[in-house]
Amino acid sequence: MTSLRLAACSLLLLLAAAADPPPAPWFGTWKLRLANPAEPPETLIYSDAGGGAMRMESVEENSILVTRFDGTPAPVGGKAAAAERTLAVTAVSPTSYRWLFAVAGSPRVAGINTLADDGRSFTERSWRVTAPEKVVTLIYDRQ
Repeated sequence: MTSLRLAACSLLLLLAAAADPPPAPWFGTWKLRLANPAEPPETLIYSDAGGGAMRMESVEENSILVTRFDGTPAPVGGKAAAAERTLAVTAVSPTSYRWLFAVAGSPRVAGINTLADDGRSFTERSWRVTAPEKVVTLIYDRQ
């Protein structure tokens, strides 16, 4: 009987651990690493939106959107919402995603964000759709 109780307790512990998965690697607050202190700051907050979706908030831009990483354009909401702005996000891997920013259905800027191996920063490489050879690279640090 004791071994049966021990097995039942072990099973309950395993089920409890499985029900509480670790947070997604993107969740948290991120700040743009400024190359020049005169540049405007940028703070991003990524959080769970339920159902496998992620809420993305740009604090200084006053914008919010919810993405499912499936490439579907998501409307950009919040105070900065204007001119039918959307962001389509597609997962490449658990630590990388591609995105496409559009205004009124017209693609404007594309990019790829990649989380560092240690999870303490991510790199954003982006370019205007009309000038893909002009890549801008930004680094965000986890706060």
